Amino acid sequence: MRQITNHDTIQTGHFIYYLLRPVARLLMRLVCRLSVRGLDHVPATGSLLLVSNHLSWIDPLLVASLIHRRTWFFAKREIFSWPIVGWLVRRTGQIPVHRGESDRTALEQSLAYLHERRALLVFPEGTVARKEQMLAAHTGVAMLALRGGAMLLPIALTGSRRILRPGGGWRPHVSVQIGEPFVPSLPPGVSRKEALRSITHDVMLRIAAMQPPQQRGVYVDQLPE
Repeated sequence: MRQITNHDTIQTGHFIYYLLRPVARLLMRLVCRLSVRGLDHVPATGSLLLVSNHLSWIDPLLVASLIHRRTWFFAKREIFSWPIVGWLVRRTGQIPVHRGESDRTALEQSLAYLHERRALLVFPEGTVARKEQMLAAHTGVAMLALRGGAMLLPIALTGSRRILRPGGGWRPHVSVQIGEPFVPSLPPGVSRKEALRSITHDVMLRIAAMQPPQQRGVYVDQLPE
């Protein structure tokens, strides 16, 4: 019997991903009314961090179904043991992570993906914004961008919190707005810790600027007039 190689695993993951993406796209159209802007801002190649605010468990599926590039994302480790869904996230190479604690294995895998010039979706808030208002972000996204040599692509989501939820209404309106990509740089004359905060703040302000004022949360008073 021929031994399964890493190349075989990657090819299988590609096949499953591209087979299921149109299914996911159709599902999104069935459960919500989508408005999408800025798809032409997505770089076709190169290391990329898609940086989004986080409203719902469905956000990774929503964003990945719309982006023309294959996209990888973090998922809490428990999901990898679920029937069917766990098999899918394993076979498509998603990154398991322990929520609420430092996870060196997840960090190393994500950096390896970026060094392979892949596109990685991250939610710097670290949890869903249950009141549909942006939360303060963690600086891990800036560290990944600098160490992985990746561009940052801000993405603003609105309305996804209401998908398939009681009181969310029938096919709620959901907006996905994609900003322009940019290359982060270390501000001169500051510590690395402050630099990471500055880069993180920059990308989150770009996301907030694409949000309606009532959903900008902690960033509502930090945007220039």
